[in-house]
Formats: sequence, C-alpha cells, structure tokens
Amino acid sequence: MSRAKVTIAIALLSAAFLATPSAARAEEEEPVENAEETEGEDPVLVNAFAFGPAYSFHFLNHRDDAETGEPLGTREHLGGFFISYSRHLIPEHLALTISKPFLFNKERFDTPFDFLLRGLFRKGSWEGFIGLLLTWNIRVFEREREAKEGEKNVLSFGIGGVVGGAYFFNPRWSLDAEVSYAYVPTEDIVEHELSAALSGVYHF
Repeated sequence: MSRAKVTIAIALLSAAFLATPSAARAEEEEPVENAEETEGEDPVLVNAFAFGPAYSFHFLNHRDDAETGEPLGTREHLGGFFISYSRHLIPEHLALTISKPFLFNKERFDTPFDFLLRGLFRKGSWEGFIGLLLTWNIRVFEREREAKEGEKNVLSFGIGGVVGGAYFFNPRWSLDAEVSYAYVPTEDIVEHELSAALSGVYHF
C-alpha cells in the first residue's frame, strides 16, 4: 500500500473517532434542553394573599336612643382596609376565600370575618368572579354611641353575594376589585350591608 493511501486511511479513522463523541454529547444535551423548557413553564398557583382599602355602606334598623328615646339614624358609612387568603379548590374555576376587614368611623369599629366561595371565569389577563358570602361580625361602639345604642358590643351573622374582577399583570400579581352585599337577619342595628374593596394580590 502506498504512503498516500495509508495517510488517507488514518485521516478517515481519525475523523470517525472524533465525530462519535460529538454525536453522543449532542444526544445527551437534548434531554437537558427539554428539561429546561419544562422548568420554564408557568406553575399552577393555587394560593393567594390580598391586601387593600375597603368601604362599607350600611342600612340600619329603625331604633330609638336608649337615653332620650329619639329616633337614631338609619344609614352609616365605614372605611378601612382588609387582608385575605384564598385557596383554589379547582384551579382557575373555584376558590375559597377567608377575608378579615377592619372597618371604622368615629363612633364604631367593625371586625368581621368573611367567608366567600367564588366561581372564577378566566380569559387571558382578565378574570371575573361571582360568589356566595357568609359574614360573622362583632361591632364595637364608642362611649357616646354605646349610650345611644344601649350596648357596647353587637354580634351578628349575615349572608349575601359578591361579584368582581381581576387583571393579571403576570402569573403572580393581580389587581382585584369587588362589590358585595350582605343581609343581616340577626338582632343587630344593621339590616343591609353594601361593600366595595380594591386589592393588590400575590399568587403563590
């Protein structure tokens, strides 16, 4: 065999030897790339924490001043803030929310616990919701108001509904707005409650 043929044969063997590890490395790298793509997918976020301002307008029962016997007002405004925690029972379809508002004016302080079961309707960055509301509340009156009402604290339960919507800036942050109504059938100064809230929400 001539020297030229030997040289060509050695070159071909060298090329085959170098190509084999490269192909093996390419095959090994493929799953890694796929794994990275899988890791990059948005996780399903089923918890949420919300905080924001709240306002409530109350229609009060007809009643008389405990000291003078004169009729008392039948409407009242309260403002404040609330915090809440939500858990998706069915992701993007059904959620349970526990909310703790702190509402007050110069004469009164309300500390309710609200339980909401919400149906969710998601489309792109927007989400609408409608739900059922159960509220448990303790109303605390200041001194002059306590004398007028004839009691310091009032415990009440209410039922109602809530409707609202949310805009998602990204999968973890949204801005929510809601309006709710509650009927208070127990012996309380309040008969009907209309409330509104705006909140920033962190989903995790």
